[in-house]
Amino acid sequence: MRIALVGQPGCGRTTLFRALAGNPSADPGKPLTVPVPDPRLDLLYDIWKPRKKVPATVVFTDTPSPAFSPRMLGEMHDAAAIALVIDNFAKGSTAADFALCEADLMISDLSVIEKRLERLVKESKARSQEFHALEAARSVLEAGGPLRAAGLDPDTRTLLSPYAPLSLKPLFAISNRSSAPVGDEEKLKACCESAGAGFLAVDASFELELSEIPEDERSDFLSSMGYESSGLSRLLSMAYSSLDLISFLTMGPDEVRAWPVPRGSTAVEAAAAIHTDLARGFIRAQVTAFDDYAANPDPAGLRDRGAFRLEGRDYIVRDGDILEIRFSV
Repeated sequence: MRIALVGQPGCGRTTLFRALAGNPSADPGKPLTVPVPDPRLDLLYDIWKPRKKVPATVVFTDTPSPAFSPRMLGEMHDAAAIALVIDNFAKGSTAADFALCEADLMISDLSVIEKRLERLVKESKARSQEFHALEAARSVLEAGGPLRAAGLDPDTRTLLSPYAPLSLKPLFAISNRSSAPVGDEEKLKACCESAGAGFLAVDASFELELSEIPEDERSDFLSSMGYESSGLSRLLSMAYSSLDLISFLTMGPDEVRAWPVPRGSTAVEAAAAIHTDLARGFIRAQVTAFDDYAANPDPAGLRDRGAFRLEGRDYIVRDGDILEIRFSV
């Protein structure tokens, strides 16, 4: 799944992209795959000391084209979520920039929906479920609201999905600023909240400089600056959660790995994420809650405390579950 970095020219979007890449000369024209920090995976790695540690990843794209041009809108249609970078280091119109973005997304959606409704009328399908779903979406947009904040039911969302409405996609605003914001950040936060969007403040230039410091020295440097974590770590966590993903974990002497799956996935769907053979021959999933394992990783102790559970194919996987799939093919 991809997240599209968008924003007005000069907002610092490409600087942020290069900070994510850890490379000041990274090509913004190419998709960028970035590992998602996960302290749980780090702990498993320290315990098992395997050959590999494989984190979950997020893919970002940066479109160096005029803001909200047809090309940029096309990039957003192909993305699973949108990250709007807003200039809060030189300009003070942060809430206005957010409102402009939302307006462009809604106008684009309205254009697509109206054309499809006209087509359905010509085809005598004005009583179809698709028509009613599109009518509901049009009403929301004409009232000036984004589809993501409209509380649409799952069936309506499914019927709208072939059109990939931009204002239905998860959106979060990144206030790109130095230590002190220029614009009214509280007003921007309020706009995000009312639109069902996330909010995050990041200093893209600082993050790019930080990415050039050796990784084993960054934590001490951040602490000396009074920070608990980097802005990029917070950005990656928000990006991951905006996709409505969770991670389950697997561990062993060869590798420890975080596997991304949609929230609400079953045990057999988690097995399929590892390999289709595991899903096809699924018998049971041995499940251990991460907190139980972290408190005492000794297998005998975990067994004595009943921390190992056997779950069936319909078990809903929780974020941080450690799974071992039992299967037979």
